[in-house]
Amino acid sequence: MDQLLAGDGLSPNDIRRFLTRIAAIVVDEVVQDGGAVGTTDDAATAIDTITALEELKAAAAGAQAVLTTRVADTIRQQRRDAPIRHHDHIRPHEDGGPTTADNGLGLCAACNHAKQGDGWTTTRTSDPDGNDRHTVEFRTPTGHTYRSISPSLPIPWKRAG
Repeated sequence: MDQLLAGDGLSPNDIRRFLTRIAAIVVDEVVQDGGAVGTTDDAATAIDTITALEELKAAAAGAQAVLTTRVADTIRQQRRDAPIRHHDHIRPHEDGGPTTADNGLGLCAACNHAKQGDGWTTTRTSDPDGNDRHTVEFRTPTGHTYRSISPSLPIPWKRAG
């Protein structure tokens, strides 16, 4: 993880490819064994594999946070030039929000703490210009709504798929 944070480690795509390979191996072993874990050693191996997958999942979330910071060093709220200090979820993790690029949000500490206060809501919305840019709406306890739209990319972008 230190290499990843320093910029010399695995990319998020490297981690995804590795997780996919591990998952395929585990599925193959379960299918070959008839879906049953037969011995204590098999159970220990399965537990070790699950633990390793959970650690890799956490590393992938960390990689996503690093990617967010590398793409934009500062938060994108208007009239603020604060550095990103909190890697947060638009839909909170405790409410089932996934750790993904679409649900991710880089905030300064003050904005993140305010966002988590009573009466605040944060929602991922579509870009009003019809572009495919990351757009978030913040609704304050007083009912005011503020929209935050990611800046345009410096080069043309086409989503895969």
